[in-house]
Amino acid sequence: MNIKELSENLGLEEDEYMEMLDLFLTSGGAELSRVEQALKEANALLVHEAAHSLKGSAGSLSIDNIFELARDIDDKSRQGILTGLDELAQKLRCAYDELATVVSRPD
Repeated sequence: MNIKELSENLGLEEDEYMEMLDLFLTSGGAELSRVEQALKEANALLVHEAAHSLKGSAGSLSIDNIFELARDIDDKSRQGILTGLDELAQKLRCAYDELATVVSRPD
């Protein structure tokens, strides 16, 4: 993940983008937990709502891998399809954790 390039693409300073990433990690982590819990409860509506929110936030910050996974979960859950979403949610969790590691690395 090239923070400098992503921040420039969005017209932000790197420190501004990092602040937004920190906020994303906080709110996105809560939404990801909601996705995981809703999948355990087999609640497609709640999966859809949380994935949709996560998708929007990731898209706004050009975090493409998280956006694409959240989009796929959102699309299927909106149709009431939960089959295969556990695997996608695991991939989403890995992508989120990887982002958290990148953001928390000291310069």
